[in-house]
Amino acid sequence: MPAHHEQRQHERFEPQNSAFVVFRPEFNKIGPINDISKGGLGFNYLQSEDKDNPASENPCTIDIFDSSNSFHLSHIPCSLIYDTDNNDQLTVMHNLANRRCGLKFDQLTKEQEEQITFFLTHHTVGNA
Repeated sequence: MPAHHEQRQHERFEPQNSAFVVFRPEFNKIGPINDISKGGLGFNYLQSEDKDNPASENPCTIDIFDSSNSFHLSHIPCSLIYDTDNNDQLTVMHNLANRRCGLKFDQLTKEQEEQITFFLTHHTVGNA
């Protein structure tokens, strides 16, 4: 098996506090952020096992919330990189699937870029 080649272009960081991502406009998928960078983020979410649809179509729009510090960044354009089963994590209910999702930030406004930089500087710790 060939060695895995790291494709990330930006250093990833772990949120300091509870930070969440939510999909717009339906707000039907929400989950905690595992890691975030200037280029994108990874998060987990729960989904009913009987649903076949992935996190979202491409492109998608998300909001980021940091519950401890009242940080909110809205309408972030993204592309879905992956959406897979996260079988190594236990789910609380038997009819829910734990999923792992990766998103790449798309053409951000200058203000969105500044807000993500602010979040990385003030609301994250170390490398993920």
